[in-house]
Amino acid sequence: MRYLPCWKQIGISQDRYQELLHFCRQYPEWKTEAASLLGIRAIKVDGLPHGNGTSDPVHMAAERREKLMEKIAIVDECAKAIEGGEWHAAIIQNVCIGKSYSQMDRALMPTSDSNAFFKRRREFFDILNKRKTD
Repeated sequence: MRYLPCWKQIGISQDRYQELLHFCRQYPEWKTEAASLLGIRAIKVDGLPHGNGTSDPVHMAAERREKLMEKIAIVDECAKAIEGGEWHAAIIQNVCIGKSYSQMDRALMPTSDSNAFFKRRREFFDILNKRKTD
């Protein structure tokens, strides 16, 4: 049987597949940034001028964190939708972190069957494609 790329098997363009993949590859950055935004504190009100705006750094950080958490949730929900979440850690490690199948920790997978893994990976991209509309 001839090999078909993931994107062809799920019926999307290569460009759309790359868009989804690169969206997922930002996952570790989103998690790191979201965690760092928890430490933002309000500025002290000392009566002195501090710039020309009336922006609230805590509010801005909260909005940014909320947007990041929404993106994280999209990826997590799509990965958890596959067989009750059994493949979540493996999908995150492969798709989001970029570890190849041969480099992955086999303890993260319910089975060591590579065909089963790649089938679940295609399912993940199919679900993500339907979920991520923008």
